[in-house]
Amino acid sequence: MNLAQAKEVAAISVRNSKMPGSTFAQDSFACHVGSRLAKVEGSICSKCYARRIQSMRPSVHKGWVRNFEEARKWIATNPGQWVKACAFQILHHANKSGEAFHRWFDSGDLDSLAQLKAIVEVAKATPSISHWLPTREVGIVQAYLKEGLGFPVNLVVRVSSPMVGDKPLTFPNTSTVHLEGKEAFGHACPARQQGNACGACRACWNPSIANVSYPKH
Repeated sequence: MNLAQAKEVAAISVRNSKMPGSTFAQDSFACHVGSRLAKVEGSICSKCYARRIQSMRPSVHKGWVRNFEEARKWIATNPGQWVKACAFQILHHANKSGEAFHRWFDSGDLDSLAQLKAIVEVAKATPSISHWLPTREVGIVQAYLKEGLGFPVNLVVRVSSPMVGDKPLTFPNTSTVHLEGKEAFGHACPARQQGNACGACRACWNPSIANVSYPKH
């Protein structure tokens, strides 16, 4: 498999200048929980930035929809090929940039238990990479854990609270959103004070940090 062939299966991106390493995005309009929360005032999805981007930029929308459709197709028919394509690109970009970090779903969210299992396999295939997966799909994560399965040490799955101001949910790693001027639960994301970028912070990828709280924007 070469880079072009891998991108045909799953397009891993390095265009996000606000965070280190690579990212994977898919259709935010296909989110299960997120699509319901988008209709709820005060939820963390009610002003979804990814949906705004997709609505304003047709080429981005087309790419993220394609990523979603290809992921669903490959994971249903040949998950090993999807895993191989993702792992190949993540390692390629890390070697090129020197940043051994990957974020899942800077747009979109988990589509299924099968996709979560495939992502776990990508993490296992790239032990030198720190993976961060933020998700609102509590049911999918619970179904995975009920099978007695654990996450690789290099994969941090942060389950997000649904409403702005909510406390963290009961999972080892979580994330929340707090209002400006309100106290954050756990680690407060410093991005707003540093050009809306991660800078030197890697808290989201750090499994020893139980909760990361983001200011509402």
